[in-house]
Amino acid sequence: MEAPLNDKSRGRQIYGSPSALKKAKADKKFSYVLALARAINALNSAHSLMMSAANRNTPEAMRDRMNGNFFVSGILYETLKLIRAMSGVFRDDISFETSFRLVLKDTSALALEKMHLKSARHGGVFHFAPDRFAEAIAKTPMTECVFTSSGPGEKRGSVHYEFADLITAEMMVGKRIDDEALVNEMFVRMHDLVQKITEHSENFIADQLNVWGFEVRASQSVSDHA
Repeated sequence: MEAPLNDKSRGRQIYGSPSALKKAKADKKFSYVLALARAINALNSAHSLMMSAANRNTPEAMRDRMNGNFFVSGILYETLKLIRAMSGVFRDDISFETSFRLVLKDTSALALEKMHLKSARHGGVFHFAPDRFAEAIAKTPMTECVFTSSGPGEKRGSVHYEFADLITAEMMVGKRIDDEALVNEMFVRMHDLVQKITEHSENFIADQLNVWGFEVRASQSVSDHA
């Protein structure tokens, strides 16, 4: 092997030769590793959407920031479910026990999941349930609303259905979204959990691929594909 699989010092690919991929496919753990890799792709993409709209206050940017947060919360909830499903399969695996097992015992992460992630995921992120919106509408303290906002011009897809996102945000927070202390605490916990899971995932996935004989090789540059 040219370098450790988790070496971040250069552009790289982790390559599975026919024999390595055959070995991985024969192991029931491989499907869990693949599912985790997919979850991390989704989590990183949602986070990128959120960050791409930072420092801009157009309706389109506000929409992307809010929905980036919603997607992160929903994906975190699903990722925690996956990690629980992995706990039996990877029991006594040192890489799992020293990373994800600790996440499952993290009281801050568990509180975030119970108080914020579940309600947002089930109500307005991956499921668009009218009954959940009806409950939220009945509880909201808002007495007026801007339902839709858009910037100058008529660019297709730039509209922000602002009231729908504010109601979803109240589902996620669990109370008034003007409770600044609670909202800030929620986002700090979310950011911390995203960091923990993504860092643990990179090392854990690398460890598993190493067992199956995957190898590191230098990535081709963009110019090589031009």
